[in-house]
Amino acid sequence: MVKSTKLKEDLADMLGVPSQWLNKYTLATGIFMVWVIFFDKHNIFAYQKLKGSITRMEMQKEELGEAITKAQKDKENLLHNQEGFARSVHLMARPDEEIIIIERK
Repeated sequence: MVKSTKLKEDLADMLGVPSQWLNKYTLATGIFMVWVIFFDKHNIFAYQKLKGSITRMEMQKEELGEAITKAQKDKENLLHNQEGFARSVHLMARPDEEIIIIERK
């Protein structure tokens, strides 16, 4: 009993906690916390990986939304002005004419 009390006090001093805190309940709670944080299926590392995937997918969603909007505008332009679309996008011209493109920022 004296050895276990001395060992308990030494361990408490090493950990920097009062010796009354070292009992089976705090030990079980500590082991549980370590298990949940590092070894469980839903640990911190898996959480960070999923968070990164979600962020990347949201950025990709925005880019695809912009691409869809541009494609819809191109479709609308194609339906209303086929010749102008062919000349501006595909740079098609008649044999005797010259195309000059002015881009606005």
